[in-house]
Amino acid sequence: MSRQNSNPDLLKGLLAGASTGVFWGLPFLAPQVLVGFSALEIAFGRFFFFGWVSLFFLGSFRRIWGGLGLAGRLRLVLLSASGFWAYSIALFWGIQRTDGIVSSLILGLLPITIPLFGGGRSVRSPRVLPGLILILSGLVILFWIPWVRQGGELSAHDPLGTLVLVSCLASWTWYAVSNGNFLRAHPWISGKDLSSAMGVISLVFMVPLLFCFSSPFEILARPGAVGYLWVAAGLGIGSSWLANWLWNYCSGRVPHSIAGTLLVFETVFGLVYSFLFEKRWPLVHETVAILFCLIGVVWSVVAQLVRDPD
Repeated sequence: MSRQNSNPDLLKGLLAGASTGVFWGLPFLAPQVLVGFSALEIAFGRFFFFGWVSLFFLGSFRRIWGGLGLAGRLRLVLLSASGFWAYSIALFWGIQRTDGIVSSLILGLLPITIPLFGGGRSVRSPRVLPGLILILSGLVILFWIPWVRQGGELSAHDPLGTLVLVSCLASWTWYAVSNGNFLRAHPWISGKDLSSAMGVISLVFMVPLLFCFSSPFEILARPGAVGYLWVAAGLGIGSSWLANWLWNYCSGRVPHSIAGTLLVFETVFGLVYSFLFEKRWPLVHETVAILFCLIGVVWSVVAQLVRDPD
């Protein structure tokens, strides 16, 4: 009987994990739509809505904050920065300097970097090597072809923007690993309550940060403010609160090694949204690069599931 019940739970977990890609792909599109707004302003809009939704769970935040010592509170603030508000500012800025295609593929390496730095041995297996070669080949093709066509000038794929996106990859990798360790070290904190706590902390940091460089009143008076509010609401409620709830639901029903594979859907939807926004099909070199990267990620993750002989 329990075996029969496990299959529906696993299926629901897989569907929830795949559904997060629908929402986590939206941040790759937002900076391309809101061209008249800075990365800080887009991030503020996201965490304004995420923070206000999280305030409905303020009682849980007080319980979490009051139950932690100084070290635990500091770790909570660092987690909110590396996975939410500071990460989003850097991500949006990097996307503005490159595009949604490059950013989607770079952040698409998360299914590999998370187990690599999470202490998993299988990711260091020789079986993973072909997948890593495919991924690196895809990224080289994505950057090298435009570089050749433009005579050595990378106008679209800005090197500094690319470097910032790589730092985002490192930041979210650390967040994913440390967030799991934090929950295991504090089993009395649920994933939903932790997500809401991140929203409250992000709002606390984003409000004064915005007033240092801009003003919400000036943003609302700017052309395109209505579209800004719609996108910000979608990012804050959908890509943050709802997506995190779906991911926590998935994490409780799907083995960690398999759940990591589902992060590929974030890359897939990020690419789909970018091409729809640009109203075009992928170019030949982009198609090859995308296929190489996706196949490489899937190959690497599947290779991790194969146990080495003792």
